[in-house]
Amino acid sequence: MRVFLLSQDYDGSPLYSLKKREVQYLEKVLRLEKGTVFTAKDTSDNYYEATLEDEGTLLLKPTDNPEDTLLDSLSGYSGLFAPIDVYVSILKGKKNESVVRALTEIGVRKIIFMDTENAQEHDFSSHQKERLETILKEAVQQSGSRSPILSGPVSFFTAIEKAEGKKVILHQSIRGKTTYIEKVFTNDDIKNVASLFIGPEGGFSDQECVLAENNGFYPVLLRTNILRAETAAVYTAAAVQSLLHSNT
Repeated sequence: MRVFLLSQDYDGSPLYSLKKREVQYLEKVLRLEKGTVFTAKDTSDNYYEATLEDEGTLLLKPTDNPEDTLLDSLSGYSGLFAPIDVYVSILKGKKNESVVRALTEIGVRKIIFMDTENAQEHDFSSHQKERLETILKEAVQQSGSRSPILSGPVSFFTAIEKAEGKKVILHQSIRGKTTYIEKVFTNDDIKNVASLFIGPEGGFSDQECVLAENNGFYPVLLRTNILRAETAAVYTAAAVQSLLHSNT
């Protein structure tokens, strides 16, 4: 389902002033006219019945029935997704944008970027951070997904400490405790947090894997071909989501 996502600085007032980019999206991309009623939500996942008033203004009314005014309803699934947190190493260039867009569409709970030993880049510029926030917002509006928490980059050690629930780390080679992802997750885990660690193009170092294993992580392999890092992040999140929602 497609919704309009309000900006992070929305203060809860009934009148919402649209930014230039938002006006272009509603009027040029979606071709909405004055008086059109549609569903909006804020970054806390509160829903509103929104009416397009004069150019640049929305009238907002809280609603408990967001599906009544959806811009469209293309999704075949309307339930809540399992809480999946994806910790992904900083990747090169626009690969980070691809990861944020796809993981948001899938419906993960958190996207946390990490600085890892084999990463080719170790931080984001202010422009890159703004761009990732924009990509996330566009993906929420396109897919109707909840708004994931986007954060980082944090150190690998900090990520290890922050990870919750059942935790897995993808590694490119067989280790003593290595298993397959379908052996770790079942639909019995649907209400528990799943923390997925995805490495950079060169993979995690052995030292990082040992640290993860010593902190209760499952080292896992995927039953697939060799994947790019950005593909592995999306593939893994989708696979875990499918496993958690099987037979539900």
